[in-house]
Amino acid sequence: MTTPRIAVLGLGNLMRTDDAVGMLALQVLRADPRFPQSVPLIDGGTLGLELLYPLEGITHLLALDAIDAGARPGALLRYSGEEIDSLPVSKSVHLLGFSDLIGALRLTGNDLQEIVVLGVQPERIDWGTELTPRVNAALATLVESAVAQVTRWLGTADQQPGPPLEGEIPQMAAAAEESWYW
Repeated sequence: MTTPRIAVLGLGNLMRTDDAVGMLALQVLRADPRFPQSVPLIDGGTLGLELLYPLEGITHLLALDAIDAGARPGALLRYSGEEIDSLPVSKSVHLLGFSDLIGALRLTGNDLQEIVVLGVQPERIDWGTELTPRVNAALATLVESAVAQVTRWLGTADQQPGPPLEGEIPQMAAAAEESWYW
């Protein structure tokens, strides 16, 4: 098996409170010594098809975003495989752009082998530059999940601590009110 060509894409708007969580997660990952420097971190913001070129040749894509799925604010959500097609795009302008981007990548023959979207349920998406307390508390879990996913793709999951694999029960030290949606 060849080494996957991985990219992490942060989506969101830094001026819209909890919608910024994906972009802020990228900032934390840039400073995390566990995160492989060979994996590009792409500021996607609210862009859509403009991201075709930066994602050219990527085989494994991890997107980080705020996703309004009607869950409890601060809940971590994970979509992969066919679940990507059921993302609640009506609740997010940039998820619609993300859906268009994935379709365009497939149409142009990009060899996307796996896509995972990690999101946090927002509490508020209005004008402001700070996350709400529950979403801010979930930011560390989002970052840990991103590190764990990239580590799995690189084949070194046994060397890195991280959130549970699908089907395992998460052990969260932070708070009982935080939850995982797998």
